[in-house]
Amino acid sequence: MKTEFIRTTEITKDLPAQQEIEERLVHGKRVYKNYQRAKANGTDSQKGINPVIEQMYHIIVKKVKMLYTSLPNKEDRVVIMLNNEQDPTDSHGLFTILTPHFFFYLECDIVNQYRIEYLFHNCPVETEIQQLIIEFSMKSYSTEKMNVPHYPTYFNNVLSCQPDRFIHRL
Repeated sequence: MKTEFIRTTEITKDLPAQQEIEERLVHGKRVYKNYQRAKANGTDSQKGINPVIEQMYHIIVKKVKMLYTSLPNKEDRVVIMLNNEQDPTDSHGLFTILTPHFFFYLECDIVNQYRIEYLFHNCPVETEIQQLIIEFSMKSYSTEKMNVPHYPTYFNNVLSCQPDRFIHRL
């Protein structure tokens, strides 16, 4: 069950941006999805490993959500969860989870390879998440982003423009 999320005064809704996102999701020009091409035209090894990478991504996300539920500050437990497969204008993305401290993104690139990008910013559970990435052997299929301008501003901007159905409090 989704816990209601109330935006603070610092993070108000950007209604025009939300309407633009909703319009794009409903009426956006459909692009060819890389993951569909990978399923049809990928090499045998890609067809074998890509579903494993996706499965491991979801297992890690589930464990990350469990870690975040234990954080004492309710503002730290805000999560944005996107199913990029359903975005008609996103050719690469599959799934995204963003928290105030952590970004985790699964994509399929143009050569049919599933990849994970992630980023930490003063993450209170970084050690545990890093251990999950290592435990599930995801280091070779993932890249830690380093050069992201001020992540808290980025997160708050994303939070302000995303429709409420994508925002959860754990």
